[in-house]
Amino acid sequence: MESSYSIPQNTRVYAIGDIHGYAKELHAMHDLIREDLDKNPIDEAQIVYIGDYVDRGPENDEVIQCLIERELNEPDIQHIFLLGNHENAMREFIIEPTGARKDWLDWGGINTLISYGVQPDMTKPLHPQASNLAEALAEKLPLSHYEFLKNCQLYHEVGDYLFVHAGIKPNVPMDKQKQHDLIMIRKGFLDSDVMHDKRVVHGHTSVKQIEIMPNRINVDTGLYYGRHLTAAVLEDTNVRALEVPMIDKDRSRDDGLNG
Repeated sequence: MESSYSIPQNTRVYAIGDIHGYAKELHAMHDLIREDLDKNPIDEAQIVYIGDYVDRGPENDEVIQCLIERELNEPDIQHIFLLGNHENAMREFIIEPTGARKDWLDWGGINTLISYGVQPDMTKPLHPQASNLAEALAEKLPLSHYEFLKNCQLYHEVGDYLFVHAGIKPNVPMDKQKQHDLIMIRKGFLDSDVMHDKRVVHGHTSVKQIEIMPNRINVDTGLYYGRHLTAAVLEDTNVRALEVPMIDKDRSRDDGLNG
């Protein structure tokens, strides 16, 4: 699909939607991207990961390790890791588990804990266990994984495109945007027809298929719900998509959560 928005010449951007702890599908997406690059070489390739790498799925630790290794082992591709609300909640939980961030346990954080070898007592209420769980996670979490979480970017810009986890507050300059909106916004952004300074590529709110709108593109296609992992492929004025279906539907969890 062609649009009036463009990526700089000789550059291609792959924007991968919410992964949520599904490493098998992430590996398969990386294979698709490498195959695409082999078939259609480009001078500069970027992979922008739109955030929400953890929670809900079963392989959270493997996802983070995979992302770290891809950046180290693929010097021919620029890797950009954006901050999602789940990474933000996870790192805040480690620092202050008894505060507001204890709700991370209700966002699918239990599966992340388990993937790092921290087992909550599921026969008891979770929130009173928060301090002990955070301490255990801090001990188990590799330093490289914590540094990864700490260094995720809030947004990334390429040509006429802005990449961010959830979206932006319309008519507000980027230097005035609040982090909470960038990683959490829905109302006021998804229903807006404002033509932003740049076309926004985002995730956070799952849809059944990639959503290509005049002012935004949504790449969260609900892998967690048993659908698929999507990457928008942006080159010149063209937009296309790569998709990886969930490899084993028994690994999906449809608990009504979103974002």
